[in-house]
Amino acid sequence: MNARHRGDCRARGGGVANGTTTDYAGAALGGRTGSRVVALGSGLSAQAQGQGTTVRLVRPAEPPTSGGPPFAVSVVVDNVVDLGAFEFDLTYDPAALKFVDIQQGPFVGSSGREVRCLRPRTEQGSVRLTCLTLGAKPDGPNSSGELAAVTFQPLAPGSSALRFARAIVTDAPAQPLRAHAQDATITISAATESGGGGFAWALWGPVIGIGALVLGAAAVSAAWWVRRPRSA
Repeated sequence: MNARHRGDCRARGGGVANGTTTDYAGAALGGRTGSRVVALGSGLSAQAQGQGTTVRLVRPAEPPTSGGPPFAVSVVVDNVVDLGAFEFDLTYDPAALKFVDIQQGPFVGSSGREVRCLRPRTEQGSVRLTCLTLGAKPDGPNSSGELAAVTFQPLAPGSSALRFARAIVTDAPAQPLRAHAQDATITISAATESGGGGFAWALWGPVIGIGALVLGAAAVSAAWWVRRPRSA
């Protein structure tokens, strides 16, 4: 999207293979520069072919709880060279998860390029985010980093697959990078009753009882000391 990546992005196809890993060559991201249209999806740079670019999901360290607070899932890219733009469609089970928010991650603009993200497109059970960078210089970032953070509200215990229906990555000159996307599964635990208190009382009951006996004995001893016969 030269100037580099200017204008709007439009989805134009792409698909999902059965399984948890899908290969993409950037067939769905396009841009417009003045009257010239840059269509991405044909051919790969030699540098891109030599890399194993991966788009993957990072789940929260602690599993979410049904009815509990919202949690975030990070969308991360690995082994990318000169990152210039990305677009992904992420699907989820709306019976288990409620979409709350999606935010651009810091990585795409980390080399100093100007970043423009389109308004996220949300539907029942899916969310799309498209982000571009502008300008001829500097080059895009290399290596690995967070593209976005997606926040969900857990609704019901069980599990929900998070799948990439589309995952497109390009370099700064708008050349597609071959990338494969790794899906994930979120397990939602059932909310626990506040039964921990019973366990605590069972544990502390004997301690409290012994403490009461000690205090009682001390009180009796103090009373005897006050009333004890005194020698002339």
